[in-house]
Amino acid sequence: MASHSPVRSLLARAGTLLRNRQTLKRLARGVLARLAPSLLARLQTATRHTSSLSQFSTAWAPSLPAKPSNLHPKLADPDLLTLERPDDIDLAALGNPATSRQAVLEPVFELGQMRQSTTTVCFVVSTHGHDPAGLERTMQSILRQTDPGWEALLCCDSVEDGQVAQWLDIDWRVRRQVRKRRFVIETEDLLAACLQATTVFIGLVSAGDVLDDDLVKRIGEQARSRSEADLVYTDEAHLVADEKVGAPFYKPDWSPEYQQAVNMLGRFVAIRKALLLNVAPPVGLHAQAAEYALLLHAAAHARTVAHVDDIMYVRATDAPRPGGFFSEDALADASRVLELFAKQEIAEARVEPGAVPGSLHVRWPAPAMPVTLLILSGMQKRELPGLGEVTLATHFVRSIIEKSTARDYRIIVVDDGVVDEELRALLDQHGHSACTCPPRTPFSFAYKANFATSLVESGIALLLNDDLEVISPDWIQELSGQAARREVGVAGCRLLFGDGTLQHAGIALGHGGAVGHVFHAAPADGSEYAGMASIDRNWSGVTGAVMAYRKEVFDEVGGFDPALRTDYNDVDFCLKCEARGYRVVYTPAATLYHFHNSSLRRKHDSSPERDLFLSRWSSAVRRDPYFNKNFQSRSAAEPLVPLE
Repeated sequence: MASHSPVRSLLARAGTLLRNRQTLKRLARGVLARLAPSLLARLQTATRHTSSLSQFSTAWAPSLPAKPSNLHPKLADPDLLTLERPDDIDLAALGNPATSRQAVLEPVFELGQMRQSTTTVCFVVSTHGHDPAGLERTMQSILRQTDPGWEALLCCDSVEDGQVAQWLDIDWRVRRQVRKRRFVIETEDLLAACLQATTVFIGLVSAGDVLDDDLVKRIGEQARSRSEADLVYTDEAHLVADEKVGAPFYKPDWSPEYQQAVNMLGRFVAIRKALLLNVAPPVGLHAQAAEYALLLHAAAHARTVAHVDDIMYVRATDAPRPGGFFSEDALADASRVLELFAKQEIAEARVEPGAVPGSLHVRWPAPAMPVTLLILSGMQKRELPGLGEVTLATHFVRSIIEKSTARDYRIIVVDDGVVDEELRALLDQHGHSACTCPPRTPFSFAYKANFATSLVESGIALLLNDDLEVISPDWIQELSGQAARREVGVAGCRLLFGDGTLQHAGIALGHGGAVGHVFHAAPADGSEYAGMASIDRNWSGVTGAVMAYRKEVFDEVGGFDPALRTDYNDVDFCLKCEARGYRVVYTPAATLYHFHNSSLRRKHDSSPERDLFLSRWSSAVRRDPYFNKNFQSRSAAEPLVPLE
């Protein structure tokens, strides 16, 4: 019997190993690490071949029609996210085996790779409640990162510690941060994690959300190409019915006015840790408002804000529509946050709810500097519904005087030598004037606009067509308040056709080949994609039909280019302002009717002028920073229409 004891002992040991598969795997890994480390590395790579985001199938959010209307952008790749939720995988094969404090971490080459990475990211995973499946989904997407320069801090309450603990032995980069109290919001987790993170960048991840496999890699690419990038954000989407991906939010590059209107940055945002080390935790704010406050602070102090224009983050929560809108119960707190932020720029700034539910609008005070309205007119007449034939300039001036609430402004009608008698009497009655522009053949809008602006000594010039009618009573205050801001070069407004549809809501470059109006002829009810025509934001250009700018900015950039007589001169002027570091702001809070031909085709589209514009701004036209690459740019006559 004694002779069989070693055999029995060996069999017992084997049985123990077979019953404990994890122990057997660790032993096998140890052998491979010592004898065949390259084979072990290939095995690890093989277990990570499936893309985290590609495991979901694509679907539009419930608020979008089954067949997207012509008001929504196309998906660059409609089959972008195609697979089901991840199957259970061999978690032990995804990272290093469990080790004691005395054991040497292996394989060491992964640690070396992380330390050599120029960009490292700490994922602060905030857990709330018992959801092991959601946490698993998130952790699998983190472990699949193709760039090893990451670490994960799992933030939990003591009662959630059990679902977190099982991940701590999977990979040496995964650690735990137990909260000192319960009911902590995610922003507090992020700020607390700054003291524990060993990475360059840090960002929030809600348990259950999914990251693209290349997220760290893409952040690194941005950081390497833009060494001063202190904040990098990505496009995002949501999980909708049946765990399909929908409601994609395709964002522009950094747009300060857009971020003020909603939380455009959203997720994922990688923030350089140094920006957050001295930030006080938010107190008494709704979780959405607290995150909004943190992002406003980080973006304001960042040297450069970079953008990865692909969906890199999928939220587990459903969303009624894309766009970064605040929930109803968070809006009041977000409004207070924004008002404090805006008052740092101008003390008299006020914040109110925006036109689209869940959005905000900053009312900048009317400037102390003089405001001059420059109306370019040829005294054309036109039939208007319910009014019969009218002189357009007379009709517009009357609507300004009768409907506008601003008082401190003057009107100069810049005519071609003839002034309607009724108009002259109206101007004289209210202390305004007309001035004749010296004739120029052939007609040149740029020449006439430059002459008109030369009549303004200082302050705000508001360049206007004559075929307009006031809708918003405070339109002058809204436009002049924006234009008076130090960093704003040009301010534009929303223009509607006579039937109430959108004529102008911003101009995109490369749209239809050169430039194009976005959301042309769409309903002006906020139903457009992400409410982009209904909130303050930045575009590369706004129309010269209504354009506000400071005289000093006009002089600095040289005014309108006479070489662009009839076309592209307004967008060229905007781009010259942007080249000098100014922003172009679009605000729908100023809305007017524009009795413009309902066709978008330019009557005077001059090929030489188009060629000059494209040669001058070719790089901007190839990639408009405010027009996401996922939007169709095939035709200016059909903006944001999905390709069939």
